[in-house]
Amino acid sequence: MKKIVSVILSIALIFSVAAIGGVSAADAEILTECKGNCDVCPSIVVPGIGQSNVWLLDDNGDYILDADGKKINCFPGYFNIGKIVSKVLVPALLSLVTQRDMGLSTALADALAGAFYMNSSDWNGRAPACVEVEKYPYSVARCSEYEKSQIYGNIPLTDFAARAGEDHLYYFAYNSFGNNFDIVDELYAFIQQVKKETGHDKVNIVPISMGGTVANGLLDYYPEVINDLNKVVYIVPALNGSSIVGDVMTKNIAFLDKDYLYNGFLEGLMDEEDARMIEVLVRILPDELLMTCLDTAVDKLLSDVFSKNTNLWALLPKEDYAEASAELLSGKEYAEIKKQTDRYHTAQVNSNKNIQNLVDNGVQVFNIVDYDVPLYNIGTNWNADNADGVIHLSSTAMGVESALVGETLPEGYVQKNTYCDNPEHNHISPDRVVDASTGLLPDTTFYFDNQGHEQTARNDIIIKLATELLATDNIQNVYSTPDYPQFNVRRDARGLKNNHLPNAKRALERTDLSAEDRAELEAAIAQAEEVLNTTAGVEGDVARAEERIRAILTKIGEYAPEEPEKEPSQFFTNVSLWLFKYFGTNGFSEYLTVGIGNVIKSIRFFLSNYVFGSITNLIK
Repeated sequence: MKKIVSVILSIALIFSVAAIGGVSAADAEILTECKGNCDVCPSIVVPGIGQSNVWLLDDNGDYILDADGKKINCFPGYFNIGKIVSKVLVPALLSLVTQRDMGLSTALADALAGAFYMNSSDWNGRAPACVEVEKYPYSVARCSEYEKSQIYGNIPLTDFAARAGEDHLYYFAYNSFGNNFDIVDELYAFIQQVKKETGHDKVNIVPISMGGTVANGLLDYYPEVINDLNKVVYIVPALNGSSIVGDVMTKNIAFLDKDYLYNGFLEGLMDEEDARMIEVLVRILPDELLMTCLDTAVDKLLSDVFSKNTNLWALLPKEDYAEASAELLSGKEYAEIKKQTDRYHTAQVNSNKNIQNLVDNGVQVFNIVDYDVPLYNIGTNWNADNADGVIHLSSTAMGVESALVGETLPEGYVQKNTYCDNPEHNHISPDRVVDASTGLLPDTTFYFDNQGHEQTARNDIIIKLATELLATDNIQNVYSTPDYPQFNVRRDARGLKNNHLPNAKRALERTDLSAEDRAELEAAIAQAEEVLNTTAGVEGDVARAEERIRAILTKIGEYAPEEPEKEPSQFFTNVSLWLFKYFGTNGFSEYLTVGIGNVIKSIRFFLSNYVFGSITNLIK
């Protein structure tokens, strides 16, 4: 009977195809202009943490709006100041008056955990129903202008879209605090969808930052995906997590050291004078009470939010997994979550092996990484490896060895050639910081010196390189062209490209310019265009071009003269340093005790060294 039904359906399908002019059923579903018959495979961007909109919903499934009537993004949390103040006000006042913990630590911890409630997970590691991911289940060509602005704002691949067509570009949005298994499942299904609607039998994927952890899962949970991939272009991927997350999950947190909290921690995260002001203000609490509040808050976030989030666990370095899981996932209620994190840990351990398997089976794999920017000093291991500010270099560069930030490889160091046996290849960076031969893919990994992780998309050379890799086969390795050397430099060309250069070109249309000013304006424009056209950057080239354009535009009245920078105030810096020197980490209420103690110590010192000493000498 089933065979008869199949025959009838087949006959019906044949006649329906004939009725529309002989177009095949497969072609009827293809949405690309090329119908899958072009040389450029469609590319799927797998973005990083926070690069997908996740909206907060109420119990009815409606968007919750903030005071300005805007939807609330769940990343990184929602800090409703009014609600937080209402929770902590009374215990804070009581604690200030008594200088004891009158419920302040618990209230603060609860308020902080409440600000992240939408990023918590259930005991299956899944996000609550109060969140909605803004997804784009179609090509950029079919996106609205708003959706395009969101996508290109995160990863400006407009040149790739212009060359390959927006119908060849896709953006895989996901909840950064979602379930790792579910996200990987969705990506695999998305790849099949993209193949189907583009007519291509292979795709490129572009895992960025946290997207690298998603790619780890994809290659390990779905090994058959190797047949679907043409190229993988990693961009600053967290293939072995981030040591920041490792330190947080193992509670090796820098600010829990009160000496560092009062002298060093905040200075690494913000302007020094602002940091010193906070250091002075928090002294309204005794230091032990402040540390209790911080410690309680960390424990609350670990237990209520972080410990159940499987996608956050994916950002944990594999070396920290045993310690963190033993501490946070030991209870029976964590059985399902630990089952999932164990599985991802295996994928993470297998990362290099799975990537090498891609290469061995003809998939081209490229990697673009940043280095020589210290990690944010949140964890105690913030300077234990070179980094890009957010992810340590050995994670993004697949195990590469390097000197620490601010240092160089030892004098006389010779590259180890761990993964490169070609004696003609020099993989030592010009600044002698990186030995690229020790990374898994020495011939297809590109490094950008002093480039910060969060500014990666602002580096126009990185975007041009990614476009060239995705849209053409011109670059096979780091030796293919001198236009894209293995070691390059940091840049932020957005201001020059989008603002100053267009302003200069408009000013050139003026008829009242002197010959001298016109000549300088033309020269400044030429310099800017030359810089923007280069792909082998020179440190400071963008800044110099921008400065020249600013100078001539200011001279001809297009820009207002910049006011000289005021000498920054050192008031709070001096006060904080003085307080730390004479009172350590003590709060204001403890100063009398500390002061009396210091006086007593001084008297004892004076008596023992001068008075009693003199009497002893007289007796002798």
